[in-house]
Amino acid sequence: MTTTKQQKIRVGLFAVVAGALFGVVLVVFAGLHFWQSRSRYYIVFDDTVYGLEKGADVHVNGIRVGTVSGIGIAPDDLKKVRVEIEIREDAPVRTDTKAILQYAGLTGLKVIDLRGGSLTSPRLAPGGIIPVGETAIDKLQERAQRMVDESTELIANANEIVSSTQQVVTNLTEVTDPKHLGEIVEQTRAAAANLAQVGVAMRALIDDNRAGLKSSIAAIETAAKRTAELVDPTQVKAAVSDLRQASRSFKELAREVRQKPSRLFFSNPAPDRKLP
Repeated sequence: MTTTKQQKIRVGLFAVVAGALFGVVLVVFAGLHFWQSRSRYYIVFDDTVYGLEKGADVHVNGIRVGTVSGIGIAPDDLKKVRVEIEIREDAPVRTDTKAILQYAGLTGLKVIDLRGGSLTSPRLAPGGIIPVGETAIDKLQERAQRMVDESTELIANANEIVSSTQQVVTNLTEVTDPKHLGEIVEQTRAAAANLAQVGVAMRALIDDNRAGLKSSIAAIETAAKRTAELVDPTQVKAAVSDLRQASRSFKELAREVRQKPSRLFFSNPAPDRKLP
């Protein structure tokens, strides 16, 4: 009977000691999680967060300050992911602090690292949204995308230049073709012949007008001389008749030129009238 009591006492002592040890282990490894006050923040990612799991560590410049407490789709945008984190209340989270998604190692698992922030910036209130920052890989990807876009544009411009060059070569081939050269030469000869005909017609027109004017002037001069030489009424009447005839001839010539200018180019001049 005494032996049974001693065994119970030993079992009780063992349980107390084990519980105490378990409590010490919780305090040491859990970091007084249950007694520390914590702050909750949110991070909204535009892209996938593949590799980030609930319970993943949250760091501030590499120092562990909390964990990821929730992951879900953003309520206002199905393309975005909202991550909920719980960190120590004394963690330096400022309004200009950035959240960066980092690989924890070769396993593919990811953690959240909070970077940046200055002492002059105000502290971000609990429940606020921490903006997402860019990593070196993100910057390289962005530059690579810009290079791809620029390369695509350069290729398109090069294709346009090649097409233009081919068109120029085609045009030169058509121009230098002997058949086309012969047609160009024939057209040039025909144009030269037409110009020569126009020159001849112009020259004839000038000669015709000059002859008509000369004949009219000569008639007027003859009439004037005969008028000056006349002294008797019979000769005066003859001179007046000649002047009237010359005046009518000159008026008819002027009227024909005004009414039908084309006759200067396509008809022969009227024969000179002879004075009686």
